[in-house]
Amino acid sequence: MNKVLIRVLLFVIGLPAVLGLALWNWQVYLPLALVATVVSAFGADETAALFRQKGVALNRVLPFLLGALLPFLAYLENRHLLSAEESFGITTAVLIIVLIRQVFTNSEERLEAALPKVGGMVFTLFYPGLFLYFFLKIPSLPDSAFLTPIFLAATFGNDAWAWLFGTLWGRWSKRPFRVSPSKSNIGFLGGGLATLLIFGASFFLFPGALGHQLWLVLLVAVLFALSTILGDLFESSLKRSAKVKDSGNLIPGRGGILDSIDSLLFSAPLFYFFLQYGRF
Repeated sequence: MNKVLIRVLLFVIGLPAVLGLALWNWQVYLPLALVATVVSAFGADETAALFRQKGVALNRVLPFLLGALLPFLAYLENRHLLSAEESFGITTAVLIIVLIRQVFTNSEERLEAALPKVGGMVFTLFYPGLFLYFFLKIPSLPDSAFLTPIFLAATFGNDAWAWLFGTLWGRWSKRPFRVSPSKSNIGFLGGGLATLLIFGASFFLFPGALGHQLWLVLLVAVLFALSTILGDLFESSLKRSAKVKDSGNLIPGRGGILDSIDSLLFSAPLFYFFLQYGRF
């Protein structure tokens, strides 16, 4: 019961706080960008820790820097201090540096570990940073005052309703995924329903923010719900591989940073590309 109470309190307090950050348009949403960049850095460190659980001895400092890179570049793009092409060039240069570090390993034992170490470091560059890059690009779009809050409400609403439906009625429902045996069909249904309701309500409350075609908005809502679920399940697969229950212990009742943001990682690129190219 204590864990349930902590999770409810985190949602009641945390969601309004995050929505407040999303609405605070100071220096092109600098507070939101700072929080997202720090979250990405700690998320990358948790990702590196999962690799260490598998015996891959990754550098202790580099994952923080790699994790912060792409969200930081997204903010610079929003401020028109960098172009997308320049960000791509910087990321490519950093990736090359990460790769050629292995050329200068100075022992046979370290050379034998090069392949998993390179794979782990490259992964920490893109997970979760690449997905949070797209999250931070949402404020650069027209109607950004509405879009980021809609995205956050739909993501965490899905997460909260999936947990609530699963907790209340999940024991009578099938659990279709071995990577996360606590997840149930009724939980997925509850999360998807929350996403549909939030997208549908946003269509009418903020005319034009999500386009002018209700059928398309509802279709994207279905895809959004699926991507939210898949983001959660993918992170679960990483934890199962590393044989850990949580990615960390920074957040009471939730676990680690990745445990709290996994639901939004896959949905952020989907939402951004829909807004950029699919609104009409």
